[in-house]
Amino acid sequence: MPPGASDDIPTPVARRTRSSLVLGGLVLAAVLSTRWVRLNLTPSVPLGVYRLAPVSLPVSRGTLVVLPVPASVQAWHSAWVPLLKPVAGVAGDVVCVWGSALWVWDQTPASEPTWYGLVWKEHEGKPLPRIEGCDLVEDGTVFLASTARNSLDSRYYGAVPITTLTAQAFPLLTWK
Repeated sequence: MPPGASDDIPTPVARRTRSSLVLGGLVLAAVLSTRWVRLNLTPSVPLGVYRLAPVSLPVSRGTLVVLPVPASVQAWHSAWVPLLKPVAGVAGDVVCVWGSALWVWDQTPASEPTWYGLVWKEHEGKPLPRIEGCDLVEDGTVFLASTARNSLDSRYYGAVPITTLTAQAFPLLTWK
């Protein structure tokens, strides 16, 4: 150490490293916790970064939306991390659970049902709530479902009011 230098005076390298870490931490916090950007690390939709915007009405099939975790499934997913799900059914569509599979018929004439995968009875030894039989998606609600295995979606909590959707999501950068 040069004569007269003090141990508690940061060097330019230490200041730059600390500044980079602070800046990196702030950017990461902004990305993870803003109302404008969402990092998705769940398999229901492609992993990646999504831009968030107000929900555009009318909501159509395939739209990615964000919603708070319904109380009936909070035992399986943290209430602090909202769900990001695609819209599978809109008003007038019919959703059915036959056996252990979910099917959705859209309201267009002569449409074929779309298979959305299995509906599990339990997870980690706890029985899951789930819809049974067939339901009509009512006005003012949407049915959210993904074909991804183990998706925690409307097959377990039913159609959700459009007013509960907090954002619409648009992929910025995705990978899988």
